[in-house]
Amino acid sequence: MDAGGSRREHIGCMLGEGEARGACVAPSSHADGMAMGRMVGSGELVRLARGHFARRGYWEALDVPSRHLHLARSLSRAHPDWTFCGPTAAVAHGLPVSFGQLARIHVAHGPGGRHGTRLVAFHQLAREGGLERAHASGIPVTTFERSVVDCLLMMGFSDGLVVADAALARTGRDARWLEGLVRDLGRRRPGVRRALATAAHADRRAESGGESIARATMIELGFAAPELQAEFVDPLSGRVSRVDFLWRLPDGTLVAGELDGRQKYVDPTMTRGRATVDLLADERLRESRLTRVARVVRFSFADVCDRGRFARLLDSFGVPRA
Repeated sequence: MDAGGSRREHIGCMLGEGEARGACVAPSSHADGMAMGRMVGSGELVRLARGHFARRGYWEALDVPSRHLHLARSLSRAHPDWTFCGPTAAVAHGLPVSFGQLARIHVAHGPGGRHGTRLVAFHQLAREGGLERAHASGIPVTTFERSVVDCLLMMGFSDGLVVADAALARTGRDARWLEGLVRDLGRRRPGVRRALATAAHADRRAESGGESIARATMIELGFAAPELQAEFVDPLSGRVSRVDFLWRLPDGTLVAGELDGRQKYVDPTMTRGRATVDLLADERLRESRLTRVARVVRFSFADVCDRGRFARLLDSFGVPRA
């Protein structure tokens, strides 16, 4: 085998080992780096950041949180002293994080300034005595509680509520517990007032990040906070169904809100082997019966992101203002 073929075989072994660890690969020598650069040019590899590579097909099959963790594991191998924090730590702990928060890897550091890069954001978190570390998803991270609080301090209301809701669902705790954590771990840190407001609205009944963002948007637009996962019993079949959001008007009228989630029609783990057409038929039947007792306002995530349109839609169905 010639030198070029031997190097490609060596690189193939490196990539396979990286994929087994769920990590990207950094070249071990200048010659490896040059060869991997040529493989990027031929379309075999993707260059994810300076000095980090993955097979194109493998990388493109990963979702955004998995890609984020692949990069974090690769960086952790190069910098074993790093402790990952904020959104990176939250993903490592298995919490949902809005994709916009995952554009950079988040790393904690001690006193003294440290400049971030296009890939890495550094956060001055450690004080005297060091920073308590945990391990999750193969990388050293801040503890679960600290990771949640850091996210609430770093993020706006909508993105923070995604993490807060999921943290309560994971622990079975309530908003008061989370507010106490913020007061304790966020003392004298920027963003604590916003973090407390986020914690106060957290609800473990939210079933997805999309629902959390939709609820946060409703609240920010001035609408009353809805009940979550309210149950209805079909008098004909006796079947119990739930709605994502529910408002009860003073005159007794019920307004139900439903966030369209395409995933439940295409994800095999959620369809349980049933055909999409059957799922859609069941959904239409459920909604037709629900309309006998409530107004039903259905909206997409695109509606939520267009705040003006979303506000007009909710107003048109009589969703109450706070």
